[in-house]
Amino acid sequence: MATTTITIGDRQFILDKDKAEAAFAAKKVINGRQTMFFNILPLKYQWAYDLYKKMKANHWEPEDIQMQKDCEHWRDTTGYISEVERWIIKMGIGYFSAAEGIVGDNILHVVRESVTAPELKLVLGRHAHEENIHADSLVYMISSLGINPHECEAMFEDVETIKNKTDFVVSNSRALRRDTDLTLTENKQALAKNMFLFGQCMEGTQFYGLFGMVLALYRQNKFPGIGQMFSYTLRD
Repeated sequence: MATTTITIGDRQFILDKDKAEAAFAAKKVINGRQTMFFNILPLKYQWAYDLYKKMKANHWEPEDIQMQKDCEHWRDTTGYISEVERWIIKMGIGYFSAAEGIVGDNILHVVRESVTAPELKLVLGRHAHEENIHADSLVYMISSLGINPHECEAMFEDVETIKNKTDFVVSNSRALRRDTDLTLTENKQALAKNMFLFGQCMEGTQFYGLFGMVLALYRQNKFPGIGQMFSYTLRD
């Protein structure tokens, strides 16, 4: 039996050459071999595996960030923190908490379900995990400050433009669930549109606008714990 040896980092793996070549050829970003086994080797998309490693090393925990100063600022009665600045924090948390769930759901149930290369599934699984960390950080912020979570949710739902945006992105996501035939050009275009909508329009534009307001307070040494978590989320 002919064998081939591949090296990943400081580890070596010996594979059946014919089976390895067949498995390598069957790997495609979409429309590749569907298998219940998560066969990473032989690696075809090294860049995706390297990205997964980078994402894994980027891990952080919300509870590691101190919120004492933020609580002091939230309860401030000296005028150091204005009602407008409290509104920015509350609105930021409300918008972000709802949007994170939408993004994570789309990653798992649209994009990850559509790709067939296991290296990319590895990356997207980690991406979904990072969305979970962001959602967990919002739970930590809300509980630390003693904010009524239903008040944040009501603020989010009462803004007509935000509600319309949410309805638009959610309807796009739901239209691309399981059993979408990606051999059809129009469905490939729909998937590309979905990835642009969530990756560029939501995370690349709308989230940056939200981060800008919170990080502006952070640069003024206001709400440092929340600012740190938003800066970590921006880095992610």
